[in-house]
Amino acid sequence: MAEVTASRKYAAEFIGTAALVIGGPGTAAATFMIAKSTGVAFSMAQLGVISFAFMLVIVAMIYTIGHISGCHINPAVTLALAVAKKAPWSDVPGYLAAQFLGGTAGAFAIWGILGKPGIDAGLGVLSYTPGNTGHAFFAELIGTFLLVLVVFGTATDSRATPGWYGLAIPSVVFAVITVVGPVTGAALNPARYIGPMIARAALGGGDGLLWGQVPTYFIATFLAGLIAAAVYAFLGGVRTAPDASREASAERVSVAS
Repeated sequence: MAEVTASRKYAAEFIGTAALVIGGPGTAAATFMIAKSTGVAFSMAQLGVISFAFMLVIVAMIYTIGHISGCHINPAVTLALAVAKKAPWSDVPGYLAAQFLGGTAGAFAIWGILGKPGIDAGLGVLSYTPGNTGHAFFAELIGTFLLVLVVFGTATDSRATPGWYGLAIPSVVFAVITVVGPVTGAALNPARYIGPMIARAALGGGDGLLWGQVPTYFIATFLAGLIAAAVYAFLGGVRTAPDASREASAERVSVAS
């Protein structure tokens, strides 16, 4: 099979990340719009719908662009894969640019669909309670760590059960959002986080945006990806041929004696 060109990979990552933002944060904005007009209190039922929307769009994108770009659609995943030598460093700048641009384009698309009520409903922007930085950082760290760990265990290891990564990865996203969502909104993805903020500010809804929280989300998600890469390098490590040879030699000596 002919190798996919870099431009096509970047285009796939742009489209995939935009679709993630439309399907995930877009559902959140639509849910808040409905809640505002009907007076229905936000509950686990609404959070479950939002989580399920994220899960479904990730499933769809994995099977749509996974064979083109790998369907990272998350800068934290891309960086972790590069550090672990599962993806070439030469792809990193283009992938990250495509993902951040895609996240922003997806947020503008939410506005194109929902209009001003979508901006008033937040456009999918996330934040945590001021003064709760420690819990927010830990929540994003653990949530993103679990996501990236599942990526490594199911999509990068040839020993994994074939074909299940397309369900395993979205499933852990669903599970994590239901726990982390009430604390930070569960970004788990720097592009998903910053895209709606940029779009909302550009569209005149920037009042009240907590730009000071950006480092918390960015550091926690990128750091979590690197930790997950290191942990899976330990968990998934196999013995090298020299080690196996030494063990065989030791066994032969034991038998001979």
